[in-house]
Amino acid sequence: MPEFVSLKQWIDEVFDQPDDFREYNDLEENFELRPERRLDLMAETFERSGELLARFSDGQINQALFHSVSGGTSEYIHAIKNESVPWELRRRAVRSFVPLFEQVMAKRCTETLSHFDEGPASPLNASCYMWWDAAPIYSTRTIAGDSRLDGECLAVMERILGIPHVACQESALHGLGHWKFDHPEEVVTIIDDFLKREPNLRPDLVGYAEAAKTGCIL
Repeated sequence: MPEFVSLKQWIDEVFDQPDDFREYNDLEENFELRPERRLDLMAETFERSGELLARFSDGQINQALFHSVSGGTSEYIHAIKNESVPWELRRRAVRSFVPLFEQVMAKRCTETLSHFDEGPASPLNASCYMWWDAAPIYSTRTIAGDSRLDGECLAVMERILGIPHVACQESALHGLGHWKFDHPEEVVTIIDDFLKREPNLRPDLVGYAEAAKTGCIL
């Protein structure tokens, strides 16, 4: 395919696969793209995900999202850390996680806790819960990089934590737990503010939030 790939072409290539297609890490794309175009396609898809991904099943979306954000299988997420790409585009890509969670995860995921293996659950609960594990976006306090990315990631986790859906909240806490050791004050403040705003959370989620404040999460 040529360097320019339309949004529809990209979505069809990545998302339009059978539910039993194969493992997401076996998906091979038929085109090469510059990092800027990769981020532009991913950001627009996530920003309009409720509309653009409506025709796909939970299983199709789950495997495509794992492919898109997993550092071992795709160059899309690595482009966020590529400092040769304009900061505005990298920031837009990180912020696009929020509408994806609002429009897709909160609408389709089952209200179950993945760290307890509660079920039955939608296939999408897997990528929702493992989002910040699969995406190789790490704090720049321990890995050299643009420190502005840290603030954006923490802000995105905080916004996802504010979505009134158990799976989304668990996902954000999972990510914050991993970031606790590099950003202890920020993480504890975000979680404490969340717990104050939401006094009627289920006890299991409160326990997970308290564990995330110490970095002791699954």
